[in-house]
Amino acid sequence: MLVSITGQMTTRKVWREPVGVVGAIVPWNFPFEVTINKLGQALGTGNTVVLKPAPDTPFNATRLGRLIAEKTDIPPGVVSVVTASDHLVGEELTLSPKVDLISFTGSTGVGKRIMEKGAATMKRLFLELGGKSATIVLEDAEFGLACAIGIAPCMHAGQGCANPTRMLLPRSRYDEGVAILKSIYDNVMPGDPQDPATLCGPVISDKQRKRVLGYLNKGVEEGATCLVGGPDAPTGFDRGFYVRPTLFVDVDNSMTIAQEEIFGPVLSVIPFDTEEDAIRIANDSVYGLAGNVMSGSLEHSLAVARRLRAGFIGVNGGAPYGADTPFGGYKDSGVGRQNGVAGFDQYTQIKSLGYPAG
Repeated sequence: MLVSITGQMTTRKVWREPVGVVGAIVPWNFPFEVTINKLGQALGTGNTVVLKPAPDTPFNATRLGRLIAEKTDIPPGVVSVVTASDHLVGEELTLSPKVDLISFTGSTGVGKRIMEKGAATMKRLFLELGGKSATIVLEDAEFGLACAIGIAPCMHAGQGCANPTRMLLPRSRYDEGVAILKSIYDNVMPGDPQDPATLCGPVISDKQRKRVLGYLNKGVEEGATCLVGGPDAPTGFDRGFYVRPTLFVDVDNSMTIAQEEIFGPVLSVIPFDTEEDAIRIANDSVYGLAGNVMSGSLEHSLAVARRLRAGFIGVNGGAPYGADTPFGGYKDSGVGRQNGVAGFDQYTQIKSLGYPAG
């Protein structure tokens, strides 16, 4: 770009440069996928990476680190893998002035602590955090297709931040939708995750199982109806931390099971009276990661999707997640985006230059 300042013609340019050292802190629920995502974008923009896997799932990161060292021409020190049985290493990365950016995927509580501690060094942050996503099924939707989305919380035992764990059904067709969902949940059996036919495997640990069971008990205590599943352990397993896929109906959005991220195979079904009511309920959450809108009209669904305070919306069964589309949330669901051009931009600094035009 050529500009004139006091008669001197100037060329201006904008450079994007690597941010520097990236501390990549990876969760246990999708450890390899998240690791590859962070490494690809950080290394692709010229940074070095200190990779810290979750204590529950360290081996994919250590194996990957060995492959990088032994099978690639990436110079030593460009990718370092640091494991720990606690969270002190992650805290040290957050506090260290030698680390320029923290890229963290995990719980909102930990993300907030990273923000607090990173403030001491004005740390750049990418935080992909929790969610309590809602599927809005409007009255003119094809209910068989729309309610099929309700199976999503069973996949990976519900251990996914973008899972649509609230389903909002019009009161006029509520019983119809509940009947469809019950038939789905009645036929989802927990199983061995190494069996290709298994949809719902175990949760990660006994600690996580107890946490999920606590929410199931809380749902009943607060007045929701447990239509399928519940806290009783599934039979037929001598190892693994299994939870029965659970369907709650007659749920009010103020209930704990509708407000807090459970991270287990649990769906809460909530009635609404009007479209405005549905949008209000969907947005009535501290989270804003994902959601779905189902109706008989694409234009109608898109209009509703525009009003949802979430960063990632499926419309009439479409899948918004992809390497080319930015992924991230509003509100307590995080800061920044991964994937797409916006994802690469997270790992760069902007430098503006001006020099005499020649």
